[in-house]
Amino acid sequence: MNIHDHTPARSHGRNADGIDAQRWQAQEAARRGDPAADAGDLRIASALRHAPPVDLPVDFAVQMAGLAHAQQQASSVLEQRLLRGLVLVFALSAAAVVAWYGRGWVAGLSVALPGGGDALGWCAAAALCLLCNWALGGLRRRGLPVG
Repeated sequence: MNIHDHTPARSHGRNADGIDAQRWQAQEAARRGDPAADAGDLRIASALRHAPPVDLPVDFAVQMAGLAHAQQQASSVLEQRLLRGLVLVFALSAAAVVAWYGRGWVAGLSVALPGGGDALGWCAAAALCLLCNWALGGLRRRGLPVG
């Protein structure tokens, strides 16, 4: 049985853990089978007393843990493949946009940056450094020897 009241929190009648003492006593009365208890609490207490027998195998928890682990692994593999596919599509679309609008884009960017073409070169160098750092981090996570 639930000892917490799911109605909006009231400050009176609750202890430091947020448990309503009156609600607790009402549930305890239902658990003891008091006919004056709340009908809903009596139904819950009766259902808990007369739970159907369950014939689970001895290693049920181990089986469920293995099944959950296998499903998590399969989900993780699927998510990784979908993410790689999405990154590939994004990279191809970015390459197509740069190829289509590249000259005007680079010229517009060099005009917009304070410093002109020199700033564009430094931005490209910074982007290349970030890309190399990301790639080396990926190689380290895979356990491959890095430089």
